[in-house]
Amino acid sequence: MRRSVFAGIVVLAAGCGDAGSGVDAAAPTVDTSLEVDTPTVRDVPATDVVRDAPDASTRPTFAPCTTTTQCGAIPMARCLTVADGYPTGYCTRGCTSDAVCGADGICLPYQNTSLCFRRCDTATDCRAGYQCFTARGTGDTAEHACFPFCSTDAQCPGAACNTYSRFCGTVDTAAADNGAPCTTGTDCRSGRCFTELSAASGDATGYLGGQCYSRCTILPAADYAGPTYPRGECPAHSVCEWGAGQSAGQPGLCRDECTTEADCRPGFICLHHDRGADAGATTNGYCAPMNCHYMAQTCPAFATCRTTASDDAGVATSGFCVRTPGSDAGAAPDATPAGDAGRLMDAASDGG
Repeated sequence: MRRSVFAGIVVLAAGCGDAGSGVDAAAPTVDTSLEVDTPTVRDVPATDVVRDAPDASTRPTFAPCTTTTQCGAIPMARCLTVADGYPTGYCTRGCTSDAVCGADGICLPYQNTSLCFRRCDTATDCRAGYQCFTARGTGDTAEHACFPFCSTDAQCPGAACNTYSRFCGTVDTAAADNGAPCTTGTDCRSGRCFTELSAASGDATGYLGGQCYSRCTILPAADYAGPTYPRGECPAHSVCEWGAGQSAGQPGLCRDECTTEADCRPGFICLHHDRGADAGATTNGYCAPMNCHYMAQTCPAFATCRTTASDDAGVATSGFCVRTPGSDAGAAPDATPAGDAGRLMDAASDGG
């Protein structure tokens, strides 16, 4: 069984440099306005809700647990266990509104019900193995909650930490690695896919064939000042992108590592980080959708350039590649549909 974990809106602005180096600070940005960030927890059994009398060491809401009995003092208690993907377990309860969850909780959909999750403003509000993500709303009205984000096997007793999905569980090595084409999160080891078409509008995003990615924790600024773009917590052959407006400790994106454009698929460039002053660009970078109106960047033969911005004189300055109708070249493989699943928001947090 495959379990999908629904994600909130992610707006990614990918800067593009020249066709050879892709230095991000020198080029116009491409606003792809993505709303897909769909992690899929694979082969995780549902937890039976135990209704025994509470034991002597009952736990408060959002505390670690191994059985629902340990959370028994909580009305309508449930323990989301390591087997469900939750690091060291997670005491929660059923809910119909935020008020049921108390001042520190938020009521969110989970499978065919709703459960309480811990509110947060930053990652420091979450316990080890969890990260603060946008759970509901956008911008200044966004509300955040703590969701699984394991980094070590010790946070998943009796199991392992899936460093792609950041839930407890094993990595599906038959699924695609970061940077590979995809049509939905179920194609990817991480359960996350930048899709070629918007799930909400059906419009093109600039990600020709889709692109698998995973999540990381943004490193301190000093780690991005060296000649090599850092990997951080990302799997091998990925780097941890420091997105515009983000700061250390917030959730970032693990992107496919590259050194030249030849390492990227058609429609993508190797985007290097400009370290500023006279330091120059990093020797490596990550594959990002090209700006087809910048310098020599040209869409592949099966795609055309869609303009997204022009200057005051009407000259196009920014755009991305869109597949020509009827062309299947470079398309992602068919995906296996996700099953009926628990859904939780999981997006880049502007407060975490």
